[in-house]
Amino acid sequence: MHDEQQRQPDARTQQVLNRVRHIINKKNTQFILDHQHDSLAALSLYLRDCMEDIGHPPARVEVIGGDFLEYRFGSWQKALRSVYDGKAAEFLKNPPAFANRKIVRDLCAAAGVQL
Repeated sequence: MHDEQQRQPDARTQQVLNRVRHIINKKNTQFILDHQHDSLAALSLYLRDCMEDIGHPPARVEVIGGDFLEYRFGSWQKALRSVYDGKAAEFLKNPPAFANRKIVRDLCAAAGVQL
């Protein structure tokens, strides 16, 4: 019985994370629809705001619309270079685990769930 109680938070956490994945997928799709005609300059401003919010040069998976930005700029590195001239290799090679990404923590907090 003790083992069963310990597994319940894991199952609930997994359920929350799956729901957050779904929300992020929907937000990514909506971002493409909303910004498909934006200039690269406008997309750079958005990426800069994301970087300031996150606190470091983001990996593609840390930003809503990351795949779209990568497509529009030709690569994620080019997208980052439009707003950041320092070293970002660490964040590109080792993005945070899904549950540790700011976007995931923010969505969980908005839902009243602490990971």
